[in-house]
Amino acid sequence: MWKRMPIGCKVLLGLVGLALVMPLLCITCFYVSYPEHLKDIEESASPPLTFSESDLVGIWEAKDYPCGQCIDRLILRANGTFKQIYRDTERGYLYETPWNKWWVERFPDGRVYVHLEGARYYPDGIEEAENPEAFGRDIYHDPFDPEEGFGMVEMVGKLVLNVRVLRSGELVLVHMWPSSESPTWEAFHRVEGSPPEEAEVP
Repeated sequence: MWKRMPIGCKVLLGLVGLALVMPLLCITCFYVSYPEHLKDIEESASPPLTFSESDLVGIWEAKDYPCGQCIDRLILRANGTFKQIYRDTERGYLYETPWNKWWVERFPDGRVYVHLEGARYYPDGIEEAENPEAFGRDIYHDPFDPEEGFGMVEMVGKLVLNVRVLRSGELVLVHMWPSSESPTWEAFHRVEGSPPEEAEVP
């Protein structure tokens, strides 16, 4: 039957078959190429009921930003103070806060925010972090908000992060989204080392 079919019909059937198969191939490619650590963050959970502020004390780093040679570091101390150190060696850039205040906000649905006074949002680059008003950046989106889809989070003069737990049990601090249409899963992970002693606070 295929041999007796006119060439035009064969071409048409081939195009129809390709149109049906291509979406499946694209979906498969997306899931194959989507990094596992990003899937982990997307599928993360709110902290357990046993979570306390002391679980955040330590040194945290984010390295998944688009910039090539940058590290965003947070040092959280038990006395409620923190320091942010952002370094981009490729551009010779360094930003360091004084010891500012941090605190935790809890929600009835289990979500937990950590507020960092005076910290900056660096995933979208230095220029936007230094002058967010010029880019219209004062409201961000919480991708984990179950009620409103993408809940609005005001970040004027501070940084707000989602405290999440990966399937492995690791605690991470996940950035909010600058736009509900631009999903991003940058997060701070705990690193080895202890924060400076509280006695060093000026």
